[in-house]
Amino acid sequence: MKIKNYFLSVVLFFFGIIVSAKDTYLSELIPDSNITFQHWDIKKSEISGYSYFHYERITENGKYFITEKNKNTKPDGEVFTKKTVWFDSISGLPLRYEEEDFRKNFRIVNTYSGQIIKTILYKSGKILKFETDIGLRNTVPLEIFFLFLRKNFQEIIKSKNFSFTLFLPLLAMELEEKGLPRSMSLVKMVVDLKEDTIIDTSLGSIGAKKFIIVPQSKLLRVLLPKEKTNFEFIIAKEAPHNIIQFKLGNTKHMLLELNLPE
Repeated sequence: MKIKNYFLSVVLFFFGIIVSAKDTYLSELIPDSNITFQHWDIKKSEISGYSYFHYERITENGKYFITEKNKNTKPDGEVFTKKTVWFDSISGLPLRYEEEDFRKNFRIVNTYSGQIIKTILYKSGKILKFETDIGLRNTVPLEIFFLFLRKNFQEIIKSKNFSFTLFLPLLAMELEEKGLPRSMSLVKMVVDLKEDTIIDTSLGSIGAKKFIIVPQSKLLRVLLPKEKTNFEFIIAKEAPHNIIQFKLGNTKHMLLELNLPE
């Protein structure tokens, strides 16, 4: 009996390692690194703002975290959104997300508990609370979308039909306001691989792969706003597969700076 229990413990131990390795984002989270994107308005052919990402290891109440902090600014430096994701520093799993948009007067708080995401949305005096079970599908919250693409880059380029479910919490409130089911904020997405390319950046010429990511359902492509659900990415082919450019709506975000710790 002791031998059986021993082998069972070993199996569970290695199973835990496999699950943890699958879910962790530790390799994409590099403390003390900084990334800057420039926003380019395609229609107006002008700079419309900047995105700044900073990764930091912090301690709160005796617990260790890695945070991803992001702020978006107008060209003059005025901040219009702030976002923070807390990750467990050991497992690399996301624990909490907060976003505040000063233009549209809304705030989002997501907390992760096992396979459940608890969401609180504050918008124009309204509060919406709900839970989303992500255990039955390959679901990716929007706030870790970039990290998910980087982590799964090799699997994506090897697959002919890579798909996943994207969770858009702010869309849930908009759907509810229009009398549509909130479940439509869980959107099955498909990746259409495009050509290899070489992009000239401030860091030099970088070999990259282009992805087009859209809802799988043709009906949802018509019903849902394209500026929130249609994405175009150019991602570096070399690890850690940094995002070089991404396009959403009429805005192209272009990598301007990438500073890694020595």
